[in-house]
Amino acid sequence: MALTVLHRKLFRDLWRIRAQALAISAVVALGVMVQVMMAGLTDTLTVTRDAYFERHRLAQVFEPLTRAPSSMMEQVNAIPGVLAAEGRISGFGRIDADGGEPVQARILSLPGAAGLNGILMTAGRKPIAGRSDEVVLLDTFAAARGIALGDTLGVTVEGRHQKLQVVGFARAPEFLFMPAPGEFFPTDGRFAVIWMERKAAAAVLDLDGAFNEVLALTTRERPRKAVLADLDRLMAPYGGGAGFVQDQQTSARFIEEELKGLRQSRVFLPPIFLAVAAFLLNVTITRIVQAERREIGLMKAFGHSGAEIAGHYLEMALMIAFAGALLGSALGVMLGRSITGLYMEFYKFPYLVFSMHPGPFAGGLAFSLIAAALGAAIALRTVFRLTPAEAMRPPAPPDFTHGRVGFLAIVTSFFDQPGRMILRQITRQPVRSLGTVAGVAAGLALNMAMLMIYSGFDHTMDVTFGFADRSDATVSFIHPVSRDVTHEIAHLPGVLEAEPTRYVPVLFRNGVITHRGELTGLSEDAQLNRALRPDLEPIALPAQGVVISRGLADVLKLQPGENLTAEVTEGRKRTLSLPVAAISDTLLGAPAYMRLDSLTRAVGEADRITSVSIRTEGAPSPELLHELRERPKVAGVSIKSDSLAAFREIADEGAGQMRFVFGAIAFVLSFGIVYNAARNAFAERAHELASLRVLGFTRGEVTLILAGEITLLVACALPVGIWFGWTLAKLIARVFSNELYRVSVSFDLPSIATAVLVVVSATLASILMLRRALDRLNMISALKARD
Repeated sequence: MALTVLHRKLFRDLWRIRAQALAISAVVALGVMVQVMMAGLTDTLTVTRDAYFERHRLAQVFEPLTRAPSSMMEQVNAIPGVLAAEGRISGFGRIDADGGEPVQARILSLPGAAGLNGILMTAGRKPIAGRSDEVVLLDTFAAARGIALGDTLGVTVEGRHQKLQVVGFARAPEFLFMPAPGEFFPTDGRFAVIWMERKAAAAVLDLDGAFNEVLALTTRERPRKAVLADLDRLMAPYGGGAGFVQDQQTSARFIEEELKGLRQSRVFLPPIFLAVAAFLLNVTITRIVQAERREIGLMKAFGHSGAEIAGHYLEMALMIAFAGALLGSALGVMLGRSITGLYMEFYKFPYLVFSMHPGPFAGGLAFSLIAAALGAAIALRTVFRLTPAEAMRPPAPPDFTHGRVGFLAIVTSFFDQPGRMILRQITRQPVRSLGTVAGVAAGLALNMAMLMIYSGFDHTMDVTFGFADRSDATVSFIHPVSRDVTHEIAHLPGVLEAEPTRYVPVLFRNGVITHRGELTGLSEDAQLNRALRPDLEPIALPAQGVVISRGLADVLKLQPGENLTAEVTEGRKRTLSLPVAAISDTLLGAPAYMRLDSLTRAVGEADRITSVSIRTEGAPSPELLHELRERPKVAGVSIKSDSLAAFREIADEGAGQMRFVFGAIAFVLSFGIVYNAARNAFAERAHELASLRVLGFTRGEVTLILAGEITLLVACALPVGIWFGWTLAKLIARVFSNELYRVSVSFDLPSIATAVLVVVSATLASILMLRRALDRLNMISALKARD
């Protein structure tokens, strides 16, 4: 099929403006890339999570308790809405690593006939019935510790030490995200899970003929929370009543928070790029239409309608957008696949293949074409208004006499001739100038906001591990122990200071709002673990009342002076009404602090603690770790330097790579805007620039005039972008913060400098390319009059 005249002209025009077309396509590609990447990651995580949970039958209702006879499972299965239920044996032990710190381990019975909370065997086999010394070990822990099949583990459970042989490795959906107790982020070698044959687990944990946790799947006909309420009532006499649904399970909750962040990102990021692309296309098409008035008149004279000619220019815009959408789709898939590897490593999925449905591709293409059509449509109104006779005449010179008197005349009087030319060009086209400023500011703001968010990780580390937690290690116990243990640990070799802590699991309540968490009891003069004000000064814990974190206050909608209800879920299960004395600036978790003596009286127990924070001479010594391993009540030792290293690894591998991604995005966005503005200015003023060369201006002076306009617009965009970036950073931090962690942002000068440097680099690259075009300018062709 032969090409029409307009199509041949279309391809010639695209080749002529190929550099600008590529820059605009790159901006479109960024928007589609983010859309495809975020949508793909959302789909991948959602589909993989749902399939993994369903295939291994992750419980939808969890009910921990103290001890219940196995015969109670008949009544559990009779609860309306229960599809399948299983009584599990669960407890904690300690793995004694030779020469290292004790490691806390979760001990579980293998899934029963109902198959709830199933495991995925990755190597070896399950224990043989009757072999009480055979276990299956969490594979990520085994890999981190160099444990092989057939190795023997020294494990202490309920004060008894025994040898267990590893016969298999496994992983489970229950432990996708698994920080060690007392820590916030997972470290493979810091927490273990051991699965045992049921009789062996019962013998080890003294639960023969009983269970201490109920797992249940529910039907769709009855809400999970209604089933949970019945289960709480049934198990209350056996230490139950503190059950929770799947959404509150640690792994499920963290993954859902990640999905929430991805969904929000795909909503607010792509429109920024597509709006910029629409603006650039509008400016470019407007300039081309103005430059081709004579051609438009000739085409109309030869019988082409205004709609046909407008369609020609619209096709140009759509082809540019279409190319950008295709490129963005490919880049989105590539980047999504690379990030999928990070998710698989962080969340311990057994598989995670980047996949997505056609919807995001079609949506990205459709929105790109719509943005291009809108940007071009505004510029194409001139095509319909032009008559052939009017189009054949050169346009009347614009009248700039109005407004020459006043502020602008006063300002320009202080500049030389090139400076006045630069200012006149900017003020003669205020809408275009403002659009360029807004676009550059948007690129700067996006990069700056994300850099500030990532620098907030460093601030979080400094506050959490340098000001709030000033200990070197934390010793946790399998069960609450006497406070006198603090004095014993304080006299161990290398210990300079020791402070007790008590954690009491509770259900916080404020009206209809609830949150499952812990009351943290600290000593009155605590120095190693502290609640902090925003200025990082410690908050003195009151004799009565509670100090809650900002995250918990936001979740429960509480302010100082109001009362917080805390329903204790262990021991005597009292309901406490606690006045909120202050709000602390805690960034990780959602703690609620009380004085240890006040907490002890409130729960009606003896003076007992669950952990001891210690400060040591340097790193904890092998002698100290050996002494702690000899104490059967010690569940594990968390060394702060290990927690800090895990946090830094997450920040460097995940957020660290995304810093470069957003830096590249900001560079492309800024370059696309600046370069298009420079090329349009060059095309419109080629005649004027050639005239200046004839009048004796050097190439440097002519370059200064053209580059000065771009530089001045970028300079105006910098303060606007910094303000917008700071506002955007605070908005992102507010949106992405939750009860698990708070995103911290500060007016970080290095982040601002980096973002500004990216914009300046893009501007310099544009000016260098513009200088190359000026060097190749044919003055004879440029000086020819069109009339």
